[in-house]
Amino acid sequence: MNMVFFRDIMLSGTDELTGGYRLAHVRRAKKYLYITEVVVLIAAVVAVLLLEGRISLVPFYLPINSFIYFVLLMGLIILIESYVFRALEMRLIKSASTKFYICKMGIRRAMLGVVVCVVVILLLWLPFVHVAIEETLATEGSLANTHDVVATSVVGFYDRDPLGISAVSEIDVTANGGTARVYVVSEQNYNNHKSDVASLAVYRVNTYQYIANQQLTIDVGELPFGKYYLVLDTQVSTATSVDYSITSAMSPTFLSYVPMFALFFAIANLAWIVYLTPLKKKYAEGAIYR
Repeated sequence: MNMVFFRDIMLSGTDELTGGYRLAHVRRAKKYLYITEVVVLIAAVVAVLLLEGRISLVPFYLPINSFIYFVLLMGLIILIESYVFRALEMRLIKSASTKFYICKMGIRRAMLGVVVCVVVILLLWLPFVHVAIEETLATEGSLANTHDVVATSVVGFYDRDPLGISAVSEIDVTANGGTARVYVVSEQNYNNHKSDVASLAVYRVNTYQYIANQQLTIDVGELPFGKYYLVLDTQVSTATSVDYSITSAMSPTFLSYVPMFALFFAIANLAWIVYLTPLKKKYAEGAIYR
């Protein structure tokens, strides 16, 4: 009993400026809560990836669309919690200078957060930005008809980027000087049957869209992540060459969730600025340093 009494006396004397043991309890609770939330977040992400079985190390593939909603939601919750805990800490802190500094830095960081969120929203919600990104991701080239039995007139591509943010949506083919047959095949099938280009036709992904009289558009659906090959059948094609354009599109999931949560983050930061601004003016009067 005496030890508790002396401890309280010491805290009230030496730690009065910082809020004493009550402030330490708040900060300890905040630390344990954050640790718990981060552990839960990591465990949930790992569980989702393992259940879906789509993660790959070689080649590297980490589809963030599988867990981006949960990550953004937890990030928003943690941000709001941080503001709540900071408000509690300011109630316990005795020093006006410390409170003024906390308000000053809090407003500055919140304003930076708002700017970042606005930039993200503009980049992902403006239509012409999508067009510019897709044009940047597009791959163009030409395949010559070598009239060779071996599949040598090919181009390789991955059906999506390592994070799953963009995926190949379509392949446009233009046949020059005749008719062309083109096949989209997986890397495994290509390696197993590239010695005979005609045999690759059986393993093509584009079951119906493979004959280009002049123009051909191959609609690429959702494929298992990996490398694929666009193959010109040099045995039966009469075209001297084909021009191709591989177009990628941004993930609808990414385009939906990220701007939406960026808006929520911006609102949370604006609310924090509104809360801190009058407090900053109040504590400025008694602050030793500014």
